[in-house]
Amino acid sequence: MKWHSKCKYMELSKEYSVEDLAKFHGHLGPNIVLGYLMGKYASEKLCNDPFSLKAIVSCPKKTPESCIIDGIQLGSGCTLGKGNIEIIESSSISCEFKTDSAVLKIKPRTLPKLPEKDEDYELKIEKYAEEIYGTDPSILFEIEKTE
Repeated sequence: MKWHSKCKYMELSKEYSVEDLAKFHGHLGPNIVLGYLMGKYASEKLCNDPFSLKAIVSCPKKTPESCIIDGIQLGSGCTLGKGNIEIIESSSISCEFKTDSAVLKIKPRTLPKLPEKDEDYELKIEKYAEEIYGTDPSILFEIEKTE
């Protein structure tokens, strides 16, 4: 899409801190971070225009796995409101990002194993999510691009 030359809020960077992710999602967990990193990678490597990019997310439709959807929306700019994100119920997590000319498939290599629920559960998942946030996408994901 061609923007008006004076528009300053189009195709902005998708840089969000872990604090930003927690503000949007309500808490910080590993699945929103994984989704954010998937979406951000697609935005950086495939298409930064959130109107020309489509995301097809496959995941269980239950928490905590479905939290990946919130992260994908923030990282890619594909949103339920714009209608360029589709959710398909699946037992595994993956996302296919599409433009008119290319497809990028991203799948987590190993899904986060959450700690046992105890009095420190929220603190443990926050720390785990922070660790994931700083991890290189090539370590976290299987990535396949076709044109």
